[in-house]
Amino acid sequence: MYKTLRYNSKERWLSYWYQINELLSINPESILVIGKGSGIVENAISIIAADINITTLDMAPEVCPDIVGDMQYMPFRESCFDSILCCQVLEHLPFSKVRGVLIELQRISRGSVIVSIPHRRKHLKLAIDAPLIGKRTIILKYPFMRKINRANTDSKSHFWEINRGVSYKSVKKTLNEFFVIEKTFLNEMNCTHRFFILRSKRSRL
Repeated sequence: MYKTLRYNSKERWLSYWYQINELLSINPESILVIGKGSGIVENAISIIAADINITTLDMAPEVCPDIVGDMQYMPFRESCFDSILCCQVLEHLPFSKVRGVLIELQRISRGSVIVSIPHRRKHLKLAIDAPLIGKRTIILKYPFMRKINRANTDSKSHFWEINRGVSYKSVKKTLNEFFVIEKTFLNEMNCTHRFFILRSKRSRL
């Protein structure tokens, strides 16, 4: 599945770009990628910035991660990674277990944590390309959206998603227990990918 263009769609490639851009912007020496998937992100980083030490962790041995393991119990010492990438992964666990994963992420990180989670909502997009302003995409919440079912998700592989099973407010509240949300944004081509750029509260002490 991970090695097809159907999975690695144009929209998903933009999510890869955001992951790479956010990681490289902090100039890390070490990165942990949780959920290796296609391997595109770490391969691109290894080409662009060959001096960065990249470790991958995944439960699936068939994707050949550096470490086959569970993100709920990661075999790393405290504060051992400058940055951690955990994109489109948390929703594969029941939301009741996410807090335990965040405790682990806070324990092993000494800098930033980049998370993305499916965010299901209707939206309006306004694209602008004008002199002085440049290219801008504005994403607006659809004003006539019907009430979203928050009780469950109809995904076969996801236990929950933002606005499907868990509210956006609940997700932010849970993240804020352990991290400062430095910014959050949507992939403008695939507005179901919500990014959170986090900084551990412990690292600010």
